[in-house]
Amino acid sequence: RQSKLQIVALVILLVAALVMEGILPLNLEYYMNYLSNATTAADSNETTKFSLSSRHVSHGVLPIMLASFLSGLAGAITQKSLQSGGGRNALMFTMELCVASILILLVSFATSDDGKKIQERGFFDQWTFLTLVPILTNSAGGILVGLVIKYAGTIRKGFALIFGILISGIVQSLIDENKTLSKEDIAGGVLAALSLWMHASFPYVAAPAKMKAKAE
Repeated sequence: RQSKLQIVALVILLVAALVMEGILPLNLEYYMNYLSNATTAADSNETTKFSLSSRHVSHGVLPIMLASFLSGLAGAITQKSLQSGGGRNALMFTMELCVASILILLVSFATSDDGKKIQERGFFDQWTFLTLVPILTNSAGGILVGLVIKYAGTIRKGFALIFGILISGIVQSLIDENKTLSKEDIAGGVLAALSLWMHASFPYVAAPAKMKAKAE
């Protein structure tokens, strides 16, 4: 279970992710214009350019919310499977997920354009040594994710994901001279650090048995 402050910390973590991805602009003028246009539209019964269309909701907001819900549900089920009753082997569980992914990809290849190209040119067409890099890093990442969920939990994996985005931004700014660490990355990192501190400092504490009895 999560304490009230831990729930607040998770909301802050969500805001940090939205800021780092540029979904929530760090521009006060943007929000002032939004409020001004919304007020004007309310007085004149008109819609503004900031309002959401039905297609934006049905093809954007709702799919993202559904995907987020399914991702959280999958994480919770995975954590329960790996931790409850002594827990399953994280490496074996990761291998099982890989097999399931391969079967799903095989079905998609039968109907997709990529699958037709593979049938025509062969599976290893235009492969180089560098092709193995994303394959190996993705495999190592899957193993690490399984271990993190087993020993740390899905919520802490979420913290690691946000800090991973921040680290990626820092590395890109160091490697590429044309890219600098944006104010969104810095603000998101600060919010993520605050969220991590709150979540670690204010854990849920179960009520004593006597207090529960009095409450009943």
